[in-house]
Amino acid sequence: MKRHIVRLTAVVSVLLICVAILGCGKKKDEPLPVYEGWEKYTYRHFVYHYEPGEYWGRNIDRFASFNERYLMENCEFLAIDIPTDTIHYYIHMDSANAAALVGHDIPYVTSNQIHWGRPVPLGVPIIAYLIPKMKLRPTDFRVLHDGLITLRDYSGHDYHDLTGMLHKIGQYIPLDSMFNNEAFLRRHILYRRQEAASLVAYITYTYGINRFKMLWQSAADYRKSIEELFRTDFSKFEADWEAFVKERFTGFTIQKDTLIGDSVVREVIEVK
Repeated sequence: MKRHIVRLTAVVSVLLICVAILGCGKKKDEPLPVYEGWEKYTYRHFVYHYEPGEYWGRNIDRFASFNERYLMENCEFLAIDIPTDTIHYYIHMDSANAAALVGHDIPYVTSNQIHWGRPVPLGVPIIAYLIPKMKLRPTDFRVLHDGLITLRDYSGHDYHDLTGMLHKIGQYIPLDSMFNNEAFLRRHILYRRQEAASLVAYITYTYGINRFKMLWQSAADYRKSIEELFRTDFSKFEADWEAFVKERFTGFTIQKDTLIGDSVVREVIEVK
């Protein structure tokens, strides 16, 4: 697929920004901030707060419709009840000013509010808000938490395809390192989150969300947990996931320019 290498690096800044909401602990209710001059719009589960005249303020119906759909689809994916509490959603179009205004880097999520700003994908704060609603203890495995948020970001990225690319460019992270929190966090944030999303997608697709939740809250060694929950050898589990990824890898192209005399000869190399 053309421009895959560009796509691989284009999501780096987005994933870096998403770090702010990737803590695994439950967020407490906080008093609702009031920003002078901001407008409000109520739609189903959300009360939106936004500056008048900004893009999403002028298109608040569309914005509200997107988030309502993301909320419903994520609740179905996680197999949890739809929240009955009101979610106060603050739209910050000025990312540079948002951190000072909120007192936290954004996106920022508590049990009763979401603070979002571009360029973070719209799906990220919704899934982060819903993770505590699973009512599970914080997972010991950072790969599962980060992978779930990345997978459900609604960015349009195919994380199996991108993980297949990591194999091709020699950046694949072995499963042992993925489940070792210290080793996982040392790896490039882009690569580890893409691969984590592929892993979570594979587990939920192959074994179901309930088995994923059991792994999420397992206190046992990760090898033992995988072998007992999925009834397979750890090495075979990794090999099966790799095969699943490779089946879905669409390939990419590399342009190679060679200077010959006064001319540049361009060669397009297909990588599959």
